[in-house]
Amino acid sequence: MHVARAFLAAVVAALLLAASARGHAPTTAIGRAVEAFRQVSVSYEPGSVVSDVEASGFPHIVGRNPKVAFMPASAADEVAGGPDAIAGEIAREAGLDDTLVVLVGTELGAWSNDVGADRLADLITAARTAKTGTSPAAMVESLVRSVQAEPVDSGLPWGWVGAGLVVIALGALFAYDRSSRRRSPPAG
Repeated sequence: MHVARAFLAAVVAALLLAASARGHAPTTAIGRAVEAFRQVSVSYEPGSVVSDVEASGFPHIVGRNPKVAFMPASAADEVAGGPDAIAGEIAREAGLDDTLVVLVGTELGAWSNDVGADRLADLITAARTAKTGTSPAAMVESLVRSVQAEPVDSGLPWGWVGAGLVVIALGALFAYDRSSRRRSPPAG
């Protein structure tokens, strides 16, 4: 009885906390990348080690997936954890659901819903080592091409499946609570 209410209150509190996660201000490199991805597939920040001329060719390379962000090294001060954490933060704030490749200074990182974490780490390592001594833009292009060559997981949308299971569980708890109230004699 009270367990169902407590469980429901905990779920609501968790959802409210998740919804209230603060985004980066649009004056930060991460905030500007988030804003850019609402309209384009490639975000370029002045101060990036890649020139704007090199970056301007990337929309033709990436198409719609993966998204690419060229960022200055100072972006690493906005989130702890390196370029992979920055990619994850941008993806979360922008609501991305595919793959994001970032170049923060000369550091390559990525986040993906399409490619598993271990496989993505392997692709990043391969891009770093294959392009040693070449331009940072060539390293990013190598990773983009590798991500594009990965098979797309056309499996179940596990987020929706999980949400459905939570709804079913909450419904079952509610039904159990109501049926147990009908069976138990009134206190008094």
